[in-house]
Amino acid sequence: MTKLASFALVAALASTASANTVAVDGPNGEVRYVEEHDPAPRRVEGRLGMLMGGSDVGDADGFAMGVSAGLGYRVGDVTLRGLFDYFRVGDGGDELMDRRGRSTRVGGALRYSFANTGDDDDGPNADFWGEVGFGYEHVAWRAGGVLDRPSGELAVGFELDAPGKERSPGRRRHLGWFVDFRTLLAQGPEMDGPAVCGGPCTKATKPSRIDASMFFELGLHWGR
Repeated sequence: MTKLASFALVAALASTASANTVAVDGPNGEVRYVEEHDPAPRRVEGRLGMLMGGSDVGDADGFAMGVSAGLGYRVGDVTLRGLFDYFRVGDGGDELMDRRGRSTRVGGALRYSFANTGDDDDGPNADFWGEVGFGYEHVAWRAGGVLDRPSGELAVGFELDAPGKERSPGRRRHLGWFVDFRTLLAQGPEMDGPAVCGGPCTKATKPSRIDASMFFELGLHWGR
Protein backbone atom coordinates (compact mmCIF):
# COMPACT_ATOMS: atom_id res chain seq x y z
CA MET A 1 0.00 0.00 0.00
CA THR A 2 2.87 2.36 0.82
CA LYS A 3 4.43 1.70 -2.57
CA LEU A 4 1.12 2.29 -4.32
CA ALA A 5 0.55 5.55 -2.47
CA SER A 6 4.06 6.74 -3.24
CA PHE A 7 3.62 5.84 -6.89
CA ALA A 8 0.31 7.74 -7.11
CA LEU A 9 1.85 10.82 -5.48
CA VAL A 10 4.88 10.83 -7.77
CA ALA A 11 2.70 10.28 -10.83
CA ALA A 12 0.47 13.21 -9.88
CA LEU A 13 3.44 15.51 -9.32
CA ALA A 14 5.05 14.44 -12.58
CA SER A 15 1.81 15.02 -14.48
CA THR A 16 1.46 18.49 -13.00
CA ALA A 17 5.07 19.49 -13.65
CA SER A 18 5.30 18.25 -17.21
CA ALA A 19 2.72 16.77 -19.51
CA ASN A 20 5.50 14.90 -21.35
CA THR A 21 7.01 13.09 -18.31
CA VAL A 22 5.36 10.01 -16.82
CA ALA A 23 6.35 7.74 -13.94
CA VAL A 24 6.32 3.98 -14.36
CA ASP A 25 6.94 1.10 -11.97
CA GLY A 26 10.28 -0.57 -12.78
CA PRO A 27 10.97 -4.33 -12.67
CA ASN A 28 12.35 -4.12 -9.09
CA GLY A 29 9.60 -1.88 -7.78
CA GLU A 30 11.51 1.37 -8.22
CA VAL A 31 9.86 4.37 -9.86
CA ARG A 32 11.34 5.45 -13.19
CA TYR A 33 10.61 8.56 -15.21
CA VAL A 34 9.98 8.19 -18.95
CA GLU A 35 9.96 11.13 -21.33
CA GLU A 36 7.12 10.91 -23.84
CA HIS A 37 7.50 12.77 -27.13
CA ASP A 38 4.57 14.80 -28.39
CA PRO A 39 3.05 13.32 -31.55
CA ALA A 40 3.65 15.25 -34.76
CA PRO A 41 0.85 17.78 -35.37
CA ARG A 42 -1.67 16.66 -37.97
CA ARG A 43 -4.30 18.56 -39.90
CA VAL A 44 -6.34 18.64 -43.09
CA GLU A 45 -5.64 21.66 -45.31
CA GLY A 46 -7.64 23.30 -48.09
CA ARG A 47 -6.38 25.94 -50.52
CA LEU A 48 -7.89 28.24 -53.12
CA GLY A 49 -5.70 30.54 -55.20
CA MET A 50 -5.21 32.64 -58.32
CA LEU A 51 -2.54 31.88 -60.95
CA MET A 52 -0.77 34.60 -62.92
CA GLY A 53 2.21 34.09 -65.22
CA GLY A 54 3.05 32.52 -68.56
CA SER A 55 1.81 29.31 -70.16
CA ASP A 56 3.90 27.29 -72.65
CA VAL A 57 2.48 24.73 -75.10
CA GLY A 58 4.87 24.10 -77.98
CA ASP A 59 5.42 27.38 -79.82
CA ALA A 60 2.27 28.92 -78.30
CA ASP A 61 3.29 30.87 -75.24
CA GLY A 62 1.89 33.99 -73.66
CA PHE A 63 0.49 35.65 -70.57
CA ALA A 64 -1.91 33.43 -68.64
CA MET A 65 -4.23 33.65 -65.68
CA GLY A 66 -6.25 30.99 -63.92
CA VAL A 67 -7.41 29.48 -60.67
CA SER A 68 -6.08 26.69 -58.46
CA ALA A 69 -7.37 24.52 -55.65
CA GLY A 70 -5.80 21.95 -53.36
CA LEU A 71 -6.61 19.55 -50.55
CA GLY A 72 -3.90 18.05 -48.36
CA TYR A 73 -3.10 16.15 -45.18
CA ARG A 74 -0.18 17.39 -43.10
CA VAL A 75 1.87 15.39 -40.60
CA GLY A 76 4.59 17.46 -38.96
CA ASP A 77 6.60 19.15 -41.72
CA VAL A 78 5.35 16.92 -44.55
CA THR A 79 2.12 17.44 -46.52
CA LEU A 80 0.61 15.19 -49.19
CA ARG A 81 -1.65 17.23 -51.49
CA GLY A 82 -4.12 16.77 -54.32
CA LEU A 83 -4.08 19.59 -56.93
CA PHE A 84 -6.42 21.14 -59.49
CA ASP A 85 -5.44 23.95 -61.90
CA TYR A 86 -7.37 25.71 -64.65
CA PHE A 87 -5.64 28.40 -66.72
CA ARG A 88 -5.42 30.07 -70.13
CA VAL A 89 -2.98 28.88 -72.82
CA GLY A 90 -2.11 30.35 -76.20
CA ASP A 91 -0.25 33.11 -77.99
CA GLY A 92 0.48 36.52 -76.55
CA GLY A 93 -1.62 39.52 -77.50
CA ASP A 94 1.22 41.06 -79.59
CA GLU A 95 1.67 37.96 -81.81
CA LEU A 96 0.20 37.52 -85.29
CA MET A 97 -1.21 34.09 -84.46
CA ASP A 98 -4.27 33.98 -82.26
CA ARG A 99 -4.30 30.46 -80.88
CA ARG A 100 -6.22 30.36 -77.61
CA GLY A 101 -7.35 27.62 -75.30
CA ARG A 102 -7.74 26.40 -71.75
CA SER A 103 -5.70 23.91 -69.74
CA THR A 104 -7.12 21.71 -67.00
CA ARG A 105 -4.59 19.94 -64.78
CA VAL A 106 -5.03 17.47 -61.92
CA GLY A 107 -2.24 15.92 -59.90
CA GLY A 108 -0.60 15.31 -56.57
CA ALA A 109 2.38 16.79 -54.75
CA LEU A 110 4.60 16.25 -51.73
CA ARG A 111 5.44 19.36 -49.71
CA TYR A 112 8.15 19.81 -47.08
CA SER A 113 8.42 22.71 -44.64
CA PHE A 114 12.03 23.98 -44.59
CA ALA A 115 11.41 26.45 -41.76
CA ASN A 116 8.39 27.34 -39.65
CA THR A 117 7.46 28.86 -36.32
CA GLY A 118 5.51 25.80 -35.18
CA ASP A 119 1.91 25.52 -34.06
CA ASP A 120 1.85 28.53 -31.75
CA ASP A 121 -1.52 29.75 -30.50
CA ASP A 122 -0.13 33.11 -29.31
CA GLY A 123 0.14 34.73 -32.75
CA PRO A 124 0.51 34.28 -36.51
CA ASN A 125 2.61 31.34 -37.71
CA ALA A 126 5.05 31.60 -40.64
CA ASP A 127 6.02 28.72 -42.91
CA PHE A 128 8.54 28.47 -45.78
CA TRP A 129 8.23 25.32 -47.89
CA GLY A 130 9.18 23.53 -51.10
CA GLU A 131 7.12 21.15 -53.19
CA VAL A 132 7.53 18.57 -55.96
CA GLY A 133 4.62 16.97 -57.78
CA PHE A 134 3.27 15.15 -60.80
CA GLY A 135 0.03 15.53 -62.74
CA TYR A 136 -1.86 15.17 -65.99
CA GLU A 137 -2.78 18.10 -68.22
CA HIS A 138 -5.61 18.43 -70.73
CA VAL A 139 -5.33 21.33 -73.19
CA ALA A 140 -8.43 22.21 -75.23
CA TRP A 141 -7.99 24.71 -78.08
CA ARG A 142 -10.85 27.09 -78.79
CA ALA A 143 -10.63 26.53 -82.55
CA GLY A 144 -10.63 22.74 -82.08
CA GLY A 145 -8.22 20.04 -80.97
CA VAL A 146 -6.94 18.75 -77.65
CA LEU A 147 -3.55 17.86 -76.18
CA ASP A 148 -3.21 15.43 -73.28
CA ARG A 149 0.13 15.00 -71.53
CA PRO A 150 1.76 14.29 -68.15
CA SER A 151 3.54 17.14 -66.41
CA GLY A 152 5.75 17.68 -63.39
CA GLU A 153 5.75 20.50 -60.87
CA LEU A 154 8.31 22.36 -58.77
CA ALA A 155 7.33 25.08 -56.31
CA VAL A 156 8.56 27.18 -53.40
CA GLY A 157 6.30 29.28 -51.21
CA PHE A 158 5.67 31.24 -48.05
CA GLU A 159 2.55 31.46 -45.93
CA LEU A 160 1.14 32.97 -42.76
CA ASP A 161 -1.79 31.69 -40.73
CA ALA A 162 -3.63 32.61 -37.57
CA PRO A 163 -4.64 29.63 -35.41
CA GLY A 164 -8.02 29.57 -33.72
CA LYS A 165 -9.09 28.09 -30.41
CA GLU A 166 -8.20 24.50 -29.65
CA ARG A 167 -11.47 22.55 -29.95
CA SER A 168 -9.94 19.13 -29.18
CA PRO A 169 -6.49 18.01 -27.93
CA GLY A 170 -3.92 18.80 -30.61
CA ARG A 171 -6.51 20.09 -33.09
CA ARG A 172 -7.24 23.74 -33.85
CA ARG A 173 -8.53 25.68 -36.83
CA HIS A 174 -6.14 27.64 -39.05
CA LEU A 175 -6.80 30.43 -41.55
CA GLY A 176 -4.30 32.50 -43.54
CA TRP A 177 -2.83 33.45 -46.89
CA PHE A 178 0.00 32.11 -49.05
CA VAL A 179 2.15 33.11 -52.01
CA ASP A 180 4.37 30.85 -54.10
CA PHE A 181 6.17 30.43 -57.40
CA ARG A 182 5.27 27.32 -59.41
CA THR A 183 6.85 25.82 -62.53
CA LEU A 184 5.00 23.19 -64.57
CA LEU A 185 7.21 21.07 -66.83
CA ALA A 186 5.85 18.96 -69.70
CA GLN A 187 6.99 17.52 -73.01
CA GLY A 188 5.81 19.69 -75.87
CA PRO A 189 4.46 18.43 -79.20
CA GLU A 190 7.05 17.53 -81.81
CA MET A 191 7.64 20.43 -84.20
CA ASP A 192 8.06 19.81 -87.92
CA GLY A 193 10.70 21.61 -89.92
CA PRO A 194 14.49 21.88 -90.12
CA ALA A 195 16.83 23.10 -87.41
CA VAL A 196 17.04 26.90 -87.30
CA CYS A 197 18.66 29.76 -85.40
CA GLY A 198 16.16 31.89 -83.49
CA GLY A 199 18.93 34.45 -82.89
CA PRO A 200 22.72 34.74 -83.14
CA CYS A 201 24.08 31.22 -82.71
CA THR A 202 26.93 28.88 -83.62
CA LYS A 203 24.72 25.88 -84.38
CA ALA A 204 21.15 25.53 -85.63
CA THR A 205 18.78 23.37 -83.53
CA LYS A 206 15.13 22.47 -83.38
CA PRO A 207 13.04 24.15 -80.65
CA SER A 208 13.20 22.51 -77.23
CA ARG A 209 10.43 20.04 -76.51
CA ILE A 210 10.37 20.91 -72.81
CA ASP A 211 7.50 23.31 -72.09
CA ALA A 212 7.84 25.33 -68.89
CA SER A 213 4.80 27.22 -67.63
CA MET A 214 5.62 29.55 -64.74
CA PHE A 215 3.11 31.09 -62.36
CA PHE A 216 2.87 33.21 -59.26
CA GLU A 217 0.12 31.86 -57.05
CA LEU A 218 -1.66 33.87 -54.37
CA GLY A 219 -4.54 32.69 -52.26
CA LEU A 220 -6.10 31.60 -48.99
CA HIS A 221 -5.58 28.43 -46.99
CA TRP A 222 -7.46 26.94 -44.08
CA GLY A 223 -7.22 23.78 -42.06
CA ARG A 224 -8.02 21.88 -38.92
